[in-house]
Amino acid sequence: MLRRSARALLPPGVHAADRVADLPREEWDALTGPGDIFLTCRWLEVVESTAGVPMAYLWTERAGRPVAALATALATTSVPWALGRPDVVLPKSAKEELPQAAELLAGLGGDPSERLMPSLVTGGRHVGGTRLLHAPEATPEDLAALVQAAEALGKEAGARSVCFLYLDELDTALGQILDARGYRTCVTGWFSALEVPDGGFPAYLAALPSRKRRVSVAAERRRIAESGVRVGLEELDSADFPRFAELESQLLAKYAIDITPQQLLPLLHQTRECFGGDALAAVARAEGEVVGFATVLRHRDHWTARQTGYDYAYQRRTGLPLYFELLYYVLVEEAAAAGISTVNYGLGSTATKRSRGCTATEQRCHLLTL
Repeated sequence: MLRRSARALLPPGVHAADRVADLPREEWDALTGPGDIFLTCRWLEVVESTAGVPMAYLWTERAGRPVAALATALATTSVPWALGRPDVVLPKSAKEELPQAAELLAGLGGDPSERLMPSLVTGGRHVGGTRLLHAPEATPEDLAALVQAAEALGKEAGARSVCFLYLDELDTALGQILDARGYRTCVTGWFSALEVPDGGFPAYLAALPSRKRRVSVAAERRRIAESGVRVGLEELDSADFPRFAELESQLLAKYAIDITPQQLLPLLHQTRECFGGDALAAVARAEGEVVGFATVLRHRDHWTARQTGYDYAYQRRTGLPLYFELLYYVLVEEAAAAGISTVNYGLGSTATKRSRGCTATEQRCHLLTL
C-alpha cells in the first residue's frame, strides 16, 4: 500500500492506490476511449505483474464516480523498457533531430541519467498516447490536481523528474496545464493509425495514395500466396510463445534493445490471461515453423498492434514481405468481420506506415525536473 506519508502529500479530493485490484475498475475503464487499451485495468494488470517497478494510480471523483484518472510508474535505470525512460528517449529524439529535443537535452546541464533518474513516468508506461484519462464533465482543476499529486508522489519516492513521454498533440487541455506548471517539452515521435474502410481489402487497396503503391501491394500479396506460406489470424496459443519471444527478441536487438526471450515470455502469458479472446496473433508459418507474427489487442472497436517478430534468416532467403502481410493486409481483411474501425500502430517508421494508408499525430515529451 502507499505509505501514509505519501498519501498525506496528495491534494484534497485525490484518491490513490498502488494495485489495480484496489481501483474502481468499471468506472476507471469507462474513462478510456477505444484507443486507450494500455490504460485499461486489464493492461495495467499486465504491466503491474511484469514491469518490476512501483506503480501508483490516482483519480478524482464527482458524486462518488471517477471523473479523471492517472497511471504512474517509477522508472529506474535498471528497467529493460528503454523507450519508457526519459534518459533514453531524450537523447534518441535529439539524435533523430526531432524538434526541440536537442535544446531540452542541453538544458539538463548534465548526464540525462544522473539528472532525470529515477523518473516518475506518468500517463501510462507505454510508447505513444501517454495521457490523463478524464470524463467530459472533468474540469481543468481535476486534471491539475492529478498532475500535482503525481509530482508530490515523485518527490516522496526520490524521483528526479516527472514526465509524460508521449502526449498526443490533440490533448491540448493537459498540455496547457503542464506548460503552466513549468514542464519543458519536445517532440518524441508520431503515432500512426489506420482507419479501416468499410469495403475491406479491395477498398483499402483502392484508397492507397498512388497507383504505383497499389500495384506493388497487389504484387506483394501474390508473392505471399504463391510462396506456400500459411498466414492467418489466430487466438494466442501458449505453444507458440517460445517462438514468438525468440523472434521478437531478434527484432528488438536490431534497435539495440536488449531483452531476452525469457524476459518476453511472461508478458505473452500475462497478455493471454488478461485479454482472453481479445488478444489475437497474425501468424505466418512455413513448413510448420512460425516465421513471423504480430499480436493485436482489442478495446471496443479498435485493434492495437502490440508485439511482432520475424525469422530474419528466412526473410533473407525468400525476400517475402511478411511485415506488411501480417501487420496490414491480413488485419484489414479481417477487420470488417470483427467490427473493427481502426488499427493503431504506434510510433516509428512513420513514412512506411503512411505509405500503407496510415495517418499520424505528433507525440511530445513534457518533462519536469524535481
